[in-house]
Amino acid sequence: DHEIMAEFGVSRHTARSAVEELVTRQIVRRFPGRGTFILESDPAKPDWSARALEDLQIVDPEARFVLHAIEMLGPGSAPVAAGMLRLAGDQPVFRISWSRVRPNGPIAYCAAHLPGALARLLPPDLGTLLQSSRTIPLIEKHCGVQAFRVRQVSSAVAADPAVAARLDVAAGTPLLLLQRTYFDVEGTPIYYSDLWVRSDRFQPKIELFRF
Repeated sequence: DHEIMAEFGVSRHTARSAVEELVTRQIVRRFPGRGTFILESDPAKPDWSARALEDLQIVDPEARFVLHAIEMLGPGSAPVAAGMLRLAGDQPVFRISWSRVRPNGPIAYCAAHLPGALARLLPPDLGTLLQSSRTIPLIEKHCGVQAFRVRQVSSAVAADPAVAARLDVAAGTPLLLLQRTYFDVEGTPIYYSDLWVRSDRFQPKIELFRF
């Protein structure tokens, strides 16, 4: 960061933002305590990967972000999320819920979860920051962790009354459920989310690139 600041005459914030963009594009990778390194790219390699973890997010220029709640849940309040995050029964779970809403109505509803201990490192103005930033970069910036791998499980489910109300559909309506777990480089889960999507209004697409 200091070298970029000196060479280009920019602030520390600008330098870090530039490097974060390079990380997102998988041009470089940060290693805590070691530094930032350029990644090799060989078009002849047979391996394929999503360009970045953020490619899995709902991207729709017509949809606005609507934050519903930011809350710390007591032990036992979210057993599925706690299990996916490998938390002990007495550990709290932090939840952020929001929707993506087009002018004609909602397209997706998400309930994201973090370990309570990790979430306590997030800034108090998180709700404001989420209006212009995505969740994973904020977690990486403020919590001292980095998402390295994501596992996604897709299934068709019937909307329960609570989710149906968020997506403006009748209870029992078929929805696409994307369950995502983000892991750090050591394989520790740092984030788990349930994302319900109205497939009549939005079809998630993922592009893969050689790496």
